[in-house]
Amino acid sequence: MRILIDAHYFDHQGTEGINTYIKGIYTRLPALAPEAEFFFAARDTARLRSIFGDAPNTDFISLKATTHPRLIFSEFPRIIRHIGADAAHFQYFAPPVQKCRTIVTLHDILFKDFPQFFPLAYRLSRDLAFRHSSRRADILTTVSSYSRDRISSHYGISPDSIEVIPNAAADDFFDIDADTARSFAVSRGVRPYILNVSRVEPRKNQLALLQAYTGLNLAQRGYDLVLINRAALPVAEFERYLASIPGETRRHIHTLVAVSHDELRMWYAAASLFVYPSMAEGFGIPPIEAGAARIPVICNDSTAMRDFAFLGQNLADLSKPGNLERLIERNLAAPPSDAELKNISDTIRARYSWQRSAESLLAIMKKIL
Repeated sequence: MRILIDAHYFDHQGTEGINTYIKGIYTRLPALAPEAEFFFAARDTARLRSIFGDAPNTDFISLKATTHPRLIFSEFPRIIRHIGADAAHFQYFAPPVQKCRTIVTLHDILFKDFPQFFPLAYRLSRDLAFRHSSRRADILTTVSSYSRDRISSHYGISPDSIEVIPNAAADDFFDIDADTARSFAVSRGVRPYILNVSRVEPRKNQLALLQAYTGLNLAQRGYDLVLINRAALPVAEFERYLASIPGETRRHIHTLVAVSHDELRMWYAAASLFVYPSMAEGFGIPPIEAGAARIPVICNDSTAMRDFAFLGQNLADLSKPGNLERLIERNLAAPPSDAELKNISDTIRARYSWQRSAESLLAIMKKIL
C-alpha cells in the first residue's frame, strides 16, 4: 500500500484538532503496517519529519501551492499520479476527481445544526465541498457517534457506511509530574489559575468564562485565568468584553496564542481547574486531555461532549444561567479528590486510545486495498 497523507495543516501555527488527529494516528501506523509506504505532504517537511520520524516506510513531499483550492484541485492529484498512490487520506475536503482510493475524515458538520455560529460564506462553501467529498469517499470516517449521526442525517449517507475512529489524549498526558508543572507555572508569573484551551470562535463560548471569572471576582480572590487559544472566526463580543475589563483584573488574564506540546502539558497539569464552555463540538479533545492530566474539568453537556459522562456532575448544561458560576465555585472550594481524578484519568485511558484508533483505520484500509 502506498498512502498519501494531506498534512498541510502542520504548516499553520497552533494546536488544532485536525493536527492532533493526524499526529495521533500516523505516528503509529508506519510501525503497525511496515509493508506499507506512507507519504506525508506539507510545505514544512522539516516539521513533519520532526513529528513523524524517519521510519524506513515514511517519506515527505514538499508542497508548493499556498492556497487550499490549488492543493485540492491541482497539486494533490499530480502527487497522487507521481507516487502511484493506492489511497490518499484527506481531512474534510478531497479532490473532486478521484485518482486513487480516497479516505475522508469529516470531523463535524456543526455549521448545519448551529448556523448562528458560522458566517454564511463559510457555511455555503463547506457544505458543498463536504457533501461531495463524503459521498464519494471510499472510506468515510468521523470522530464520534454524534458526528456520524449528523453526517448521516444531513448528507443522506447510511450510518453503517461511516466509521467512527475517535480522538484520544496523547500517552504523555497521563503521567505529568505535578511538581515540575507547578514550577513551570510559577516561572511564567501566574498564580493559581483556571485554564481554557480552545480556538476563539463563537461556538467555543469563551465569553461565558470571561464573564464568570469577572462576575465571581476571582482575580481579587487570588486566581488567574489562562486562555490558550488562536482566533479562528471573529467574536466581536469576546474582544469587546476582554478590552473592557479593568486593568487590575486584566493583568491576571493571560492569553497565549500558541504553545508547544510540552508546554501545553505543563499548563494542564498545574491548573486548579479546566473549564470548557463550548456549545457545540464534533468531539472535544481538550476536556479529555485535561482529565487525563488529573485536574478538575467542567464541560458543557452538549453535542459530542455528552459522551463524557465520566466527568460526573461537572458535565452540565452550561447554557442555564448561573450553572457555570456555581460549578466553578464548587470546584474551587471542594475539588474532586485525588481518587476521583485518577478514576476519570483511568477511564479516559481505557476508552480513548490513539493506538486502537490507528489499528481500526488500518483494518479498514486493508479491506479496500
